[in-house]
Amino acid sequence: MIKNSLVILTLALLFFSSGHAEQKFQSLDSIYEFVKATVARSINAADYEISVLPLDNLLKLPECPKPLEASTPDLIKAGRTTVGVYCNTENKWSISTSAVIKVYENVIVLTRPVQRGEIISRQNIAIKRRDISSLRGDFINQVEQIENKQAAQFIPAGVIVGSRNFIEPRLVKRGDKIIISALQPGFTIRMNGIAMMDGTKGQVIRIKNEKSGRIISGTVIEPGLVSVK
Repeated sequence: MIKNSLVILTLALLFFSSGHAEQKFQSLDSIYEFVKATVARSINAADYEISVLPLDNLLKLPECPKPLEASTPDLIKAGRTTVGVYCNTENKWSISTSAVIKVYENVIVLTRPVQRGEIISRQNIAIKRRDISSLRGDFINQVEQIENKQAAQFIPAGVIVGSRNFIEPRLVKRGDKIIISALQPGFTIRMNGIAMMDGTKGQVIRIKNEKSGRIISGTVIEPGLVSVK
């Protein structure tokens, strides 16, 4: 009797072990790769990096016999996004994952600190590959966009330069003696004047004709020169 019981117990254990061994689970790596591929199809960028936040290693999901399906936000942007992963079979399951998207651009970076009011030159800047995901589009990638501009505040070395960091330099200051250039068909009249306000290139400022004392408006052309029509 005992012998028969041992045989039955042994067969039961073998059956259980065999059934247990046949159970297959979805690998977490396959889920990560699926999420990366799904996100990549929605990114409008040439240089990017996608990473998926790790799931619990103890998670056991039945292996899906069909291709995985996904749900994503209508608009996928740089930063963190959520992707739902589904297995729509008889043994349905779903899981929520998080992906982090970094987008890279070649941008202007300061090579040394710049003081407020300092003119930014080519010696102060370099073009570097940087993650621009958190900049909300405020970055510069052309040297001409920043060269000879004036720092709006102190800017530490290594900072990615954006429009918030600089202003047009003042070419004319209030009280400066200037030349007033009046363009007429076929000739130009030049007069001495005094700036009544500060001005940047292209800005219209008030100026005083030294000879007549008359206040007129003119456009700043360069340091010391204002044009009037």
